[in-house]
Amino acid sequence: MKLLTKKPTLALLSMAILTACGGGGGGGDNPKPDPDYNKIFTVETYGDMFTGKPYVLSINNAYREGYEFSARYGELSDVNPLTGEQAETGKLFYYVPESVLGTTSDYYNFKEEFEAVSPEDTANGELNIGTASGQSDYLFNEQWHIMNQGQNPFSVAKSPVKGIDLNVIPAWHLKDSKNNLISGKNVKVAVYDVRIDFKHEDLKAHKYAPSLSRSYINADLSLTDLKEYDVLAHGTAVAGIIGAVANNGVGGRGIAYDSVLTSYEMRTDLQYSVLTVKDDIDIINASMGIDDSSVYEPDLDIQAQAMLENGIPFVKAIGNEFEDVEFDDSKQYPKYCLNHGVTCQFNQTSSINRGRYFINVGALNSLGEKSSYSSTGSHIWVSGTGGEFGYSRLAANSSAAMVTTLSSYLPEKYDDWDEDSPWRENQTYYDKRKFYTHRMNGTSSAAPSVTGVIALINQAKPDVTVPQVRYILAKTANNKNTSGWESLDYSPVKKEISEFDGENIVLENGWHKNGAGLWFSNYFGFGVVNAEKAVQKALDCDSDEGCEMRKELPSMYKSSGSSPCTSTDGGLNITCSLSGFVNVDDPSDTNAVFEIDNLAINVRSLVFASSTNSVCSDAAEEYASGVAKANAFLQISMTSPAGTEALIKPVYANWDYSGITYRKQITEPFLIQTSDFFTEDVSASDKFTLKIKSMCPLDVSALNSDVFVLIDGYAK
Repeated sequence: MKLLTKKPTLALLSMAILTACGGGGGGGDNPKPDPDYNKIFTVETYGDMFTGKPYVLSINNAYREGYEFSARYGELSDVNPLTGEQAETGKLFYYVPESVLGTTSDYYNFKEEFEAVSPEDTANGELNIGTASGQSDYLFNEQWHIMNQGQNPFSVAKSPVKGIDLNVIPAWHLKDSKNNLISGKNVKVAVYDVRIDFKHEDLKAHKYAPSLSRSYINADLSLTDLKEYDVLAHGTAVAGIIGAVANNGVGGRGIAYDSVLTSYEMRTDLQYSVLTVKDDIDIINASMGIDDSSVYEPDLDIQAQAMLENGIPFVKAIGNEFEDVEFDDSKQYPKYCLNHGVTCQFNQTSSINRGRYFINVGALNSLGEKSSYSSTGSHIWVSGTGGEFGYSRLAANSSAAMVTTLSSYLPEKYDDWDEDSPWRENQTYYDKRKFYTHRMNGTSSAAPSVTGVIALINQAKPDVTVPQVRYILAKTANNKNTSGWESLDYSPVKKEISEFDGENIVLENGWHKNGAGLWFSNYFGFGVVNAEKAVQKALDCDSDEGCEMRKELPSMYKSSGSSPCTSTDGGLNITCSLSGFVNVDDPSDTNAVFEIDNLAINVRSLVFASSTNSVCSDAAEEYASGVAKANAFLQISMTSPAGTEALIKPVYANWDYSGITYRKQITEPFLIQTSDFFTEDVSASDKFTLKIKSMCPLDVSALNSDVFVLIDGYAK
């Protein structure tokens, strides 16, 4: 039923009757007593100011006959605003419409004023609503990623910028097909990370056990473990961003505050097949990155397909290496990237980074800019909130990290992440904050912020497929042209490079619109996730042609033809014309027109040729110094038939030295991804142009032996 709207004057409602409303609060049905019990009503069941979940109020005996009631801010009703059910005798619903939020002196709490009027008497009562009340989440007003009001309890030099958040609260006010508020209710999220501390007060109610029993599933995290290695708190911090309990009187809350969580410990003996069991898992969060290209995991490639087929999104942090280089013999790499403010690393080196249909997530800070550390690339899908490094006495430009769960152990018992920060040292708030951190950051934070939103999507559409999830996120993300998000814009970077005879080379191409009208950038993907729009798109998916089409898995199309690559200068500049697309499962299908859903290029045979130049000769012989420099001065770009140019591997972005050897040793395709062409239309005869520019000559014959484009697409 549509929520009642407040009239310009306070409406007096007749004594009403209603039934209690379950759900929505994530553990808030038996809260601590409110200190401001008012004499008109007794709170029978607590609601939630931030979602519209109604309170159930029992009218005290003295006011049950002859009185009419009103509330100053919220609404009193004899009808359940979610279910439309009538009330029981002597009870009322009270709820806070979304339109009230932000209209009081404090966004996060206020004191509701009730009035009971009879012909002979007027009585008044009060009730604390929001974070000031006993049952709410004390730290919720410090979680800028959910609602950014410019708050700065973190003592950082640069306060968060109002409006830079994931627009979660409006999403919480939406309802699923069963009239439940959107909260991620019962969505199963597997956290593939270090172990989660499920003894934590804000997580223990949300632990679930999958059907499989393994030593690395829901393993205990002891104080001894944490003392030895404080980074073991990482999984607990990730879990809190996704699914910390709401309305339980402690901490903050997760984006999907009614989801359930399980921990799959990241370790060498874990078989990826355990992550593909659909009845066990709805979503996987992987706040991790492996940048060593010598790590080849064919099992992961197989299981990535199983995740896709079983409808399990694999949400992955894109990495924190924008200004770092971490690979074999990385000291050999010329770090010109630092001089020009462009990415230092080509991020598609390992199987986990190239995973088919993985949702790669970049990080946004509280100022509305790319987080300084966040890796970039054409394989990024969307961005979530990662923040920066938080409070620092030394950093004049410090800005907020994220507030989330840390550990169930007292911070003085181990190497506390928040030690020496005003946020922790303030004794007034110590007891409220002691099991939490305000320094969680990285794409490790951004990934679970997106996972939380996907859990909301999953509740809105329980049968949602992985292609539908990606479509929903891409279509609804905030980009540089979204009102209030102008801070996402940044300038392309071009430079004359002496190693290319002074040619002006694009190092970063900035925001651009693809042939299907979607804005994309290598910094943010399709933009910053917008929870409300994403959930609404999920609710409307069946009436959206592009979304409905993706209820089935796409067909796979592969380019054909021999020797598509040519060079007129001995392999320094190579152009490959890739066309003749054939349906992999139906070779007779050579005339299709299809919409691109996923695109990858096989570059297994992209290797350096022999040369008289000493550096290039070393590269061809696979010596570290030569390979490192040659890789730095290598650019890969592709232009689609619609004219969209994707910068896949920019100059100065290096990949692991061992990558050359790796590609030579395997027989399987080395498929690098680009998201840039998503939803563009292609016909089987259309041509993609792959351009490769290199300081050192490349072996064109080797490249011609197996270069191809592989497209997952939907026939039109």
